Amino acid sequence: MRGLIIKRTSKKGKGLFANKNFKKGELIFHHDKSKLKKLFLKEISKLSKEKQEHSDYVGNEKYVIDFYPCSYMNHSCSPNTVINMKSILKSEVYALKDIKKGEELTHDYSLTAVDQIDNKKGWVMKCRCGSKNCRKKITGDFFKLPKKIQRKYFKYLPPYIKRKYKKRLI
Repeated sequence: MRGLIIKRTSKKGKGLFANKNFKKGELIFHHDKSKLKKLFLKEISKLSKEKQEHSDYVGNEKYVIDFYPCSYMNHSCSPNTVINMKSILKSEVYALKDIKKGEELTHDYSLTAVDQIDNKKGWVMKCRCGSKNCRKKITGDFFKLPKKIQRKYFKYLPPYIKRKYKKRLI
C-alpha cells in the first residue's frame, strides 16, 4: 500500500508507519478480509504464535489470519487513526489527526472489538501503549469502554452492531 511501511518498533514488535504525511480525515487505506480463509478458534490455537497474534474475529465464531498492513497497526488509547467498519469484513482507515511521515499509525483495539458482543467470549489484554490517556487494559467489548469514548466512536462500528446496540449508549 502506498504511503505505508511495516517496520520494527522499540517495544511492540512490528508496527505500521506513515511513509508520507496524512491530513486529518484523510482515507489512508481500505481493508478487505472477505477473501481470507475462515477458521474456528480451535484451529487458530494450533497455529504458530505469530499467526495467532494476527488472527482477527470475523463473526459467526470464525477468525481469519491477516497479514495485511492493517494487522501491523498497534494499539493506543490515544490513537491517530480510526477504523470505519463498513462490515465486520470490510473497513476503511482514516487519520484522526494530521500524521507526519515516519509516525507510527495506531488505533484503539477496543473500538473494533466486537468479539464479546457477537460470541460472548471476549478478551482482555494488558495495555502497553504508554499514552497519557492509557486505560491500562484493552477489552474485547466495546461497551465496557467509558461512555464518553463509546459515544465518540460509535459511528465507526459496523452497521449491524450500531442497529443492535444503539440503545445501550443512552
